[in-house]
Amino acid sequence: MNKNQFLPPHRGPSRRTVLAGLGAGFAASLTGGRVKAGPGATYADDLWAKTVEELKSGSFRMDLNLHSWEGYTEEPVLDPFSTQTGANVNPQMLISDPSAVNNLRSGGTNTWDIINLNNAWQRKILYPNDLIVPLDKAKFEPLYAMNVPEFAWPYKWAMADDGALLGMIQRYGPSGVAINSSLIDAAEIEDGGYAALIDGHAGEYGILDYENWVIMHACMAAGFSPFREHTADEMAAYEEMIFKVMKNAKKISADAAALARDMITGEIVGCFPGSLYSVSAARMEGMSEITCVLPKMGIEETKTAETPDGKSGIIWIEVTSLVNHPDPTPLAEAFLIYCHTPEACHRVAAMAPGTLNPVVQMGDPTVLELFSQDELDAVMWGADGAELKTLVDRCIDFDINPDYDAMHDMYTEAKRSRGF
Repeated sequence: MNKNQFLPPHRGPSRRTVLAGLGAGFAASLTGGRVKAGPGATYADDLWAKTVEELKSGSFRMDLNLHSWEGYTEEPVLDPFSTQTGANVNPQMLISDPSAVNNLRSGGTNTWDIINLNNAWQRKILYPNDLIVPLDKAKFEPLYAMNVPEFAWPYKWAMADDGALLGMIQRYGPSGVAINSSLIDAAEIEDGGYAALIDGHAGEYGILDYENWVIMHACMAAGFSPFREHTADEMAAYEEMIFKVMKNAKKISADAAALARDMITGEIVGCFPGSLYSVSAARMEGMSEITCVLPKMGIEETKTAETPDGKSGIIWIEVTSLVNHPDPTPLAEAFLIYCHTPEACHRVAAMAPGTLNPVVQMGDPTVLELFSQDELDAVMWGADGAELKTLVDRCIDFDINPDYDAMHDMYTEAKRSRGF
């Protein structure tokens, strides 16, 4: 998609949206009774109903301009919101956090009402530069009752140092490597680390060419965090690692679905990096052997008394914020409230094209009951969320790499050395 073009406005519920609305009642019938709403879900539904009523009596701009990663830009999410509010939602899918940040810096605040980015940008760039405005804490804090424990209130990446609430948190996912577990035992990666794939299966793996993520995971494979300034020795170790990653790879592609197909057919045995995001669609189709794996032993600097094995992977969490638009519309805040309703949580998680992602609101039983067993398997939920939690617990949080430009130059040189 041309990222300089708007998608058409969305109005009217799709058949898929209507069917999704049957989920809670259907799940209740299977368990022999009504699903008991959690306090967070009840608050979300009540707040949304109140918000819809308040919007009916106001006079304001009815266009809502949304700049977001895929999922929030799709009909299953947008149509119910447009139908209930009368909003003309103009979504544009972003493909790069830095590009979206630069867009806001260069005048995008006159266009966008909502910005959806990975964590770190809000605390470190957007809020300090007055590009976003805080949320109403009294209104949004009770919604945290829906969250899984890892994202309880107050959550660092949604908060400023001055206590301001910078946005809504919802989708998240761990990242390490992806494998076909019928070709590689997951324990091989868990016990042997990234080297078990890079060295142990040289010539047999693919590279998922999301540039920033290749760079970040090459740092982790070299033994240090990407999210701080690096010594000359660490830069040399990264350079050696990124050249090795490229040299030992069989192929490289930015198409996660194509690499998943290659793992299914045995063309490759695994993928570096690989995340829950990149394997969930294949798993939804029943290919549970396509899985995300993280080493048990992490980098030395992350080892503490509480986490003696350290952290080996990286977790992203999206934060959706209100842009500091000169002509704000209450539809922007309303959209964030809507996204907390159980049905919208499920649509955001499970109905994006090409991928499924867990949402933090799966900590609420009303939300969780909307997911089919296939969808839970796709996001590696496990018994009571234990499998996903294990992956998350092995991750450090996504952050900004201060040496990204220099590392990207080495990445580009390494890629060219292979003719990729």
